[in-house]
Amino acid sequence: MASEIHIQIGTLATPQTVVLDYPVMLPLGRVRVVVEPLPAAPPEHTWLRTLAEIREALQKSGYQSRAKEEIDAQMQAERESWER
Repeated sequence: MASEIHIQIGTLATPQTVVLDYPVMLPLGRVRVVVEPLPAAPPEHTWLRTLAEIREALQKSGYQSRAKEEIDAQMQAERESWER
C-alpha cells in the first residue's frame, strides 16, 4: 500500500466531487478521503471595492480631477503643436 499523502486544501465541488488544489502522486484507483470543513474564507477583495477605496482616498485628500474643458483645451493645444 502507498504511503499517506496529506493535501491541505481542496474544494467540494458537488456532494460527490472533491477538486484538489495540487495533484496527488499516487497510482490511479480507489482511495480513502477524509473531508473536514474549513472556516469560511474572507470575501475576496474585488476590483470594484478597490476602485471605491481609491475614490474615497482621493476625496479625503482633496484631490480635484480636471474638468472636461481643461482636458479638451490641453488636447487642442497638443493638436495645434503638431501643425507647427
